[in-house]
Amino acid sequence: MTIKDIARECGCAVGTVSRVLNNQAYVSDEMRKKVLEVVAKHDFVLNKNAKELKSRGSKTIVIIVKGTNNMLFYNILELMQKRIEKLPYNASVVILDEYDNEIVGEYSNEAQCALNIYYEKKPLGFVFLGGNPERFSEDFKKIKVPCILITTKPKKEGFENLSSVSTDEFQASLYVARYFVKHGHTKIGVIGGDFESSETSKNRYDGFIEGLELAGLDFDFEKSYVTTRYSFEGGASAAEELIKKFPDLTAIFCMSDVMAIGACRKFKQLGYSIPEDISIIGFDGLSIADFYCPRITTIKQSNEDLAIQGLKTFIDCVEKKTPAVHKIIPFEFVEGETVKSIVNK
Repeated sequence: MTIKDIARECGCAVGTVSRVLNNQAYVSDEMRKKVLEVVAKHDFVLNKNAKELKSRGSKTIVIIVKGTNNMLFYNILELMQKRIEKLPYNASVVILDEYDNEIVGEYSNEAQCALNIYYEKKPLGFVFLGGNPERFSEDFKKIKVPCILITTKPKKEGFENLSSVSTDEFQASLYVARYFVKHGHTKIGVIGGDFESSETSKNRYDGFIEGLELAGLDFDFEKSYVTTRYSFEGGASAAEELIKKFPDLTAIFCMSDVMAIGACRKFKQLGYSIPEDISIIGFDGLSIADFYCPRITTIKQSNEDLAIQGLKTFIDCVEKKTPAVHKIIPFEFVEGETVKSIVNK
């Protein structure tokens, strides 16, 4: 099977096939899908080097990171790369924007990215750091190598090649809501990500809302939620927008520590004091949150456990052919200096 054979079967030019295989533009979605289906049917690989790689078995682990500014992800990535260096494998890293409709490099969503790499390079498997390829099941189900989600748990455990190692974000966020309520806060805002692109944001939101509902509180999404990026800048801009919509709020749940730090900085510029005027809780437990002044109250995820357990689980699936497993890493609530009790008010 050659590129010419694929072009003939698809009824298109050789150049069109080449652009699809190299993930280039100027190909219609319909034709791209048709070419990839023919490629998959014949198990075609792009070039001589790729064929040789296939025959002797790939040694490449592809790590797909969903988010360009997520400090937790990069801490986990660094830990994983150091451990992979000691193994008979090599790592290839691809960075995607946290929003599916904004492309960084050549790809948009994580499943499309993985599928293109799978066809072209036949890697040993995929590590998804953030994101969730399960959401794009039509593409993901064509990938036939071991995969693992780190920090995110699949909604359904229906893919035999997809494992996960994650924090229970739902329960952690529920805990945050109950902590706020325990300290007298009922006028609470949330700064988080886009639900359509971020499974993490949806999980954290659902857990937080469950915690409020258990306390008998309603949540006005339009008034109390601001969507932004997981970044310092995102947290700062969202804080300013939120206080305009909800000027009498007393507390904010930020879905990441960098959002929380950005929000704290913006509120200081606007003349508010943390936590005297507004209480804030973050998520992730980054070291920078511990050294920020005031020290951020946060949910701490163990980046070391996520990295080590995630890589071990993945390697077991590759080397021992173990079935997909799903592990939960316990979280820790860190009481910092950004929450004020207003119970007696």
